[in-house]
Amino acid sequence: MRKDELTEILDRSLRGEPDFRLPADFAQKVTISVVRRERWRTDLHDYFFLTAILVGLIAAASGTYYLVDKELLVRALSFCETNWVPVAFLFFTLNFVLFADKVLLGLLFNRWKVN
Repeated sequence: MRKDELTEILDRSLRGEPDFRLPADFAQKVTISVVRRERWRTDLHDYFFLTAILVGLIAAASGTYYLVDKELLVRALSFCETNWVPVAFLFFTLNFVLFADKVLLGLLFNRWKVN
């Protein structure tokens, strides 16, 4: 495309009125959308970070008990193996409470917040 053709197209587009109109609160809506998306991303990051810390602490405690008293860890694992349904239910319930606390409540309370 030549420079004079580009200049003509640019002049033609700047002379006339655009075919669309943006609402008066367009910038505010875009800003709120970006803030919500960033907040969601931050909340999920915090949740996964806290979950990783908790798993690491459980692994460290298990390793310490393994070194100090191997029989206690074997009894705890056999208890979890025989009662796997209540243990899994407890694990998923606590995980859901953590997820709801870190992610869902922030999302719900900030969704209808008027800026």
